[in-house]
Amino acid sequence: MKLNRLAALGAVTLIAAACTGGGATTAPTTAATTGATSAASAAPEVTDVAIAAPTGLIAAGKLTDCVDIEYSPMEFFPSADQTDPNQAVGFDVDAARAVADAFNLDLSVYSSKFDTLIPDLQAGRCDIVWSALYLSPKRLEVADGIGYMKTGHVLMVPTGNPKNIGGPDSLCGLTISIQSGGLVETRSADASKKCTDAGKPAITIQKYAKVSDELQQIVLGRVDAVWETDSAVADFMLKNPDTYDVAYSFPRDDTYAIYYTKGNKSLGDALTAALKALKDFGKLGDIANTYQLDEGTLEAIQ
Repeated sequence: MKLNRLAALGAVTLIAAACTGGGATTAPTTAATTGATSAASAAPEVTDVAIAAPTGLIAAGKLTDCVDIEYSPMEFFPSADQTDPNQAVGFDVDAARAVADAFNLDLSVYSSKFDTLIPDLQAGRCDIVWSALYLSPKRLEVADGIGYMKTGHVLMVPTGNPKNIGGPDSLCGLTISIQSGGLVETRSADASKKCTDAGKPAITIQKYAKVSDELQQIVLGRVDAVWETDSAVADFMLKNPDTYDVAYSFPRDDTYAIYYTKGNKSLGDALTAALKALKDFGKLGDIANTYQLDEGTLEAIQ
């Protein structure tokens, strides 16, 4: 139990000053309690980490986060009738709240779409984008990023794997669904080209802006496989037991990143300090466990 661990640690407050921020606070802050989730109970209430607040934020007293709220278990609404972005939950949102608490700031969630997350950051609509985006050279050309979670792709198929899919080379001539605008789009296109270069049929790739629409295609029987991240597939399979299998797991060599305005060293230093402190203290691990994510993926935080 969290409180038992706090007692064992002597309820020590971790204090790490950001290099260019203001003076570190000395009193522990208390995290806001999130609403109940469809996966598990709310994340732990105690943060007990204090970090000097960064400078250069777009709104005083707030850390504003651009999020595409449709990617369970990373960011989602607990119920279908909720539309207020600040009611969102999930690993990314709960972890962002913990970081904001460590800064002694409120978290303000700005609802965005997958393909406009980085443009919204560039337009000054948010301080950070914490929404399960891969750390990629293309994004790093226009924003700075900090890795926080290791991840990888999987190929999800109907249970029993009727098409005997064993990896991307076995997708030639088959139909898959993906989310458009990300790394999977590039990699699946490369896999399809490899098929045709070898004289085999191309992969038919159905692209969808929303992960929910992408996943629905296998429910409707329109695709042979879904090519998606391990976290999204694990959540989907948990909600649809005994119906789907993972036919192939790619190496877990990708990293989710928090993006922030390019050149904002104060914010970058503060985020780095907060992530490490919250990981070392166990807060981020507790949030990962809440959403049945592998705590070991947090090894991306250095």
